[in-house]
Amino acid sequence: MSDISPYTRVIADCLDSLEEDSSETQNGDQAVAHRLINMLQGRMLEHLKTRVSSHYGLKPDALSEEFSLALIEVFSEIFGVFRKRVEEEPWLIFHIARRIVEVETSVCENPKKRINQFYLSVFCKYFALQNLEIIISKLQTDSRIQSTILNARSLEEQQVPPPS
Repeated sequence: MSDISPYTRVIADCLDSLEEDSSETQNGDQAVAHRLINMLQGRMLEHLKTRVSSHYGLKPDALSEEFSLALIEVFSEIFGVFRKRVEEEPWLIFHIARRIVEVETSVCENPKKRINQFYLSVFCKYFALQNLEIIISKLQTDSRIQSTILNARSLEEQQVPPPS
């Protein structure tokens, strides 16, 4: 379980902390639900950051904290819609949390592809995004995000030693 996201580990720990209670009891555990919402949103942003890094051929940790903050701001409205939906359907956060742990910890032939497909479906189904184009357009039109990507690319290019 060494390649598992820290967010996914915390999500798993939150779920493990719940007793085998009924769904109604779990839905009433506001502290755990709030923590799961925060961890889920953090994991979604981490996934986007990983995908952007991969798309631009950057090392996973190349994008700065500024990139993460810009992502949070860009997606604040989307996360607001999601939080409202969870308020209306509290069971949903526990369902998504269980699926995250299941998908990211199961052994399969191509885990990266499975995880990518899973998060795409979560964005479409639960974050009120009908397709990935909305996400891509938000990423491409935000100047802070584009600036941090360009800075990361420049830094990585400077660190590559010239061929001998």
